[in-house]
Amino acid sequence: MAEETSASTLLTRLKGYLKEAPFFCKIIELIFCVIAAGLVAGPFQQNQFRPTNIHHIAIFYVAVCGYILINAILIMSHLLGERLPKKTALIFTSMGAILCCIAGLILIHDWDNFSTNLIHAYLEEYSDQMVAAGSFAIIAAFIFAIDTYFTNKYD
Repeated sequence: MAEETSASTLLTRLKGYLKEAPFFCKIIELIFCVIAAGLVAGPFQQNQFRPTNIHHIAIFYVAVCGYILINAILIMSHLLGERLPKKTALIFTSMGAILCCIAGLILIHDWDNFSTNLIHAYLEEYSDQMVAAGSFAIIAAFIFAIDTYFTNKYD
């Protein structure tokens, strides 16, 4: 009998933690987006390393930096006790997944095209930063997808 009550309290505790999973996902998303934006700042400011299409820079900054702002506001709102409606949260997280994935894929595509260029040998550090930023953006997109799942299931 005592084992059943301890198992049920463990199960209720686990359900309580899973209800807070979207909040913790938002913190992780914010961290990955900040890292991606920080890594890409150097390569984008280097005149010789900019992607051929200036729109690629804009897409990355709108997607990643926009969701830095959105997640920071959502985290502060949660800490102040405000609840976000479920449909709005689902829209934010699913769009974050799509936009961060696109931003990461664009960076990796630009890195792949640039690696065949002759200037590449002189800018290896910037090349590594660009592919790392793209990888962090894709990881952030994966965390956004997990956040969408937890928001849909437990919110």
